[in-house]
Amino acid sequence: MKSKLTITVMILTLGLFSMNGQVLRYEEHSGDRVSYYHYTFNKTADGYHIHVARLHQGDTTEKQLLTTDHEFNTLTWRYIRFGEHTDVMARLTPDGVSIKGHLDGDRLEEFEELDDDEPWIQLFPMNPGMENFVLSGKEELVFWSIGTESPADMEINSFAAEKEAKEYSEDFGCEVVRVNFSPTGWRSIFWDGDYYFRAGDARVVGYRGDGAPGKPSSKTTLILEK
Repeated sequence: MKSKLTITVMILTLGLFSMNGQVLRYEEHSGDRVSYYHYTFNKTADGYHIHVARLHQGDTTEKQLLTTDHEFNTLTWRYIRFGEHTDVMARLTPDGVSIKGHLDGDRLEEFEELDDDEPWIQLFPMNPGMENFVLSGKEELVFWSIGTESPADMEINSFAAEKEAKEYSEDFGCEVVRVNFSPTGWRSIFWDGDYYFRAGDARVVGYRGDGAPGKPSSKTTLILEK
C-alpha cells in the first residue's frame, strides 16, 4: 500500500472502566485562533460510540462520530465540516477501509488496504485504544489514521507513536508520559507532535507542537473532565 501524509487534529484516552457518558473538553490555541473540542463517550453492546464537536467563537465548525469494537479499533467514522460541503463516511471492511462522501463539494470515493498487524485508530491520540499502549511496556505503536486537514485531507496514512519520557510537567501539574506521533517513513519530516498522557490513567492532558506545513504551532490543554 502506498503511504500518504496524514495530519489529524488530536486524540483522547480514557479509563476503560469509567467512560460511559464521560465528557471531556479541550482548549486549542493555534496561532491567534482558539477552538474547543467536546468529547462524549458511551458504551454499547458492540463497543463504544465517541462523539466530537469542534467549536470556534461559539459555533460548531465540525463534528465526528466514531464507533469502535471493545478494543477501540475503529469500525466506522463520520466526519462533517460545516459550511464547506464536507461529509465523509469511512467504514472498516474485511479488506481495508472504504472512504465515501463529499470533500469541499467534490465526490470522494476511495479504498485503502491495511496491513493486518497495524490497526485503524481514528481520533488519535484521543482514541481510548491509546491507553493500552501508554500503560504497556511497549515503546512504539504503528497504526493507520485518516487526516482532516490539508495537505492530507481525507487521506489515510501509517503513523507511529513513540514513547519519549516519563516526567513531571509544570504545564499540566502532574506526572506525564510524553509520546511523539508522526507519519512513518520519509513523510515524518513534514510533521510530528508531542502529546502528554497523565501517568496515572493515561488520559491525554495536552499537546504541544508545530502545525502542518504552512500552519502555526499549536497548544491544546484539557480543561474539563466529568
